[in-house]
Amino acid sequence: MRTFGSQGKTHTKSTIFMKNLLLAFGFIFLSTPAFSQFHLGLSAGANMSFWTWEIKSLFWDIDFEPAMGWRAAVLGEWQMNPMLGFRAEFGTQVKANKISSLLQFPDMTTGTATAREYFQYWEGSALAQFSPVKKFRQVYILAGGTAGRLEKAWNKYSGTEGGKDFSSKNSIDIKDPNWNRNAFAADFGLGGNIPLGANSKIKVEARYQYSLSNLSNNDNVDASISPLLFNVGYMHRL
Repeated sequence: MRTFGSQGKTHTKSTIFMKNLLLAFGFIFLSTPAFSQFHLGLSAGANMSFWTWEIKSLFWDIDFEPAMGWRAAVLGEWQMNPMLGFRAEFGTQVKANKISSLLQFPDMTTGTATAREYFQYWEGSALAQFSPVKKFRQVYILAGGTAGRLEKAWNKYSGTEGGKDFSSKNSIDIKDPNWNRNAFAADFGLGGNIPLGANSKIKVEARYQYSLSNLSNNDNVDASISPLLFNVGYMHRL
């Protein structure tokens, strides 16, 4: 099902990017006189990943269906003023797809089969939060970017054949040079803060990560993953 080509970029570019990202945010947090507005916390939630996989020379798209995955991250947030805040994240995300089909066997019996793939990334994000409406400062618009590194992948097959269920699980060799393990995305979203006293809050957020990179190293293939995230987080003011 896959079509690949020559060796692509190594992980060096994304690794340097994430390190510089976290160092820059750390410098901002530690050097600002408003450090008392710094919050630290955790977030977790589900995602729905939208995949594209086009083989250009054949004018053929693999019809992946969106599938559910998850994401968890550590968050550091600096509220510069009531309107503007900045956030750095480091976490992991599993992006999934699936293909379902109806099977026809030689004995004229039928069955069903579903193939699912799961790709786990480690990610770093730099984000800005804008609260443009004075009466609703707890509601914000989110924008920024994410850099990630693919570290693990596997697939699962399940279905029925002749009235009997079957299933299997296999790993995907992401160390094969045909995979581009570096990922970059532009983030856009909408969220809200629910105060829990003077020093804590709950964050509820919907966010879309638009892919800026190709999952394949082959110039003949356009492949990307763009997840829609639904996250809930807890933040505590230091």
